[in-house]
This record gives sequence, structure tokens and C-alpha cells, in this order.
Amino acid sequence: MNRYRFNEGIKRINNINWGLSGSVDVPSNMALIQEYIRRAALFIKTYDLKTPYPFFKAANALGFEDDLGILVLCPHLKDLKNAFMRVTCEAYLEWLYLVDNGNEPAIKFHDLYEPLILLIERGGTIRRHHGDIIAGGYAFPLANADYMSKQAPIDISDEGLKTWGNNN
Repeated sequence: MNRYRFNEGIKRINNINWGLSGSVDVPSNMALIQEYIRRAALFIKTYDLKTPYPFFKAANALGFEDDLGILVLCPHLKDLKNAFMRVTCEAYLEWLYLVDNGNEPAIKFHDLYEPLILLIERGGTIRRHHGDIIAGGYAFPLANADYMSKQAPIDISDEGLKTWGNNN
């Protein structure tokens, strides 16, 4: 069993500056949220999954329930008061584990959680208010998965994110 992506993901989560967490509210955060929602919608539609949308553990949606000991491997996660960030990091690592183990849907959508992990690494967070998702000073109405699965991808490279509100 190859554990390269999983091990790299653990390093990535352990290197997050949790002191910065939730303190950076820039317009490009909304680009990251929208791109994640698009990817999640496409994943759900591709495999006709019945799962909460848009924030869910994709590995669980495919029937994966193993305990990988993530809170032991990433001890900072158990101290997070923000459940969204903790669960997102857990979902990301479980997904990488499936990718490493040759799971076809996971391989096809190997970068499913990349936008959310970038958001967390950059100090961003999201809020929900009256059915909207709020990040970076923008409110985004939560559209259905069918609609979002048909949207064009958003460039979440450093260069692409700079174009959102001309910020970092």
C-alpha cells in the first residue's frame, strides 16, 4: 500500500498556522469556496450519491468508515473549536488515504478538498447565514448540486486567486 499522499497530507495539516485560522477574510476565499462546492457537486452527480451537500466526508459517502487515527497523527485538530475546520481536515486525509489505496472515485476526484485546505492554510474560514455561505466579504447562495456541477472551474492557483478582488 502506497501512503505517499496520506503522509504528505498529514505533514500539510500539521504545518498549518492555527493561530492565523479564521483571521484572513479576503475576496479570494469565496473563489476557493465556490470551487470546492463545484467539485463536490460534480462528485455527487457523477456517482449519484445521497449525502449532505456541499460539506460532507466523501470517503464516508463511498462507504469508508475506518478509523485512521487522524487525531493522533494531527494532534492540533482535537483542540480546534471550529468543527468545520476539524472535519474538513479529517475528510481530506481520509480522501487521500483512499487515493493512495487505488479507489477509482477518489483517484478521479483526487483534488476534491484542495480548495478548502487552501482556504484553511491561508487563514480563511466560512460562515453560513440564512442559507448563504459567507466568506471574503461575499455571500454566496447555496445552489443545488445539479446547477453547481455545470459551472466552469475556477483557477485556484496563486495567480488565479490574485484576480479575485486584486488581493492575495
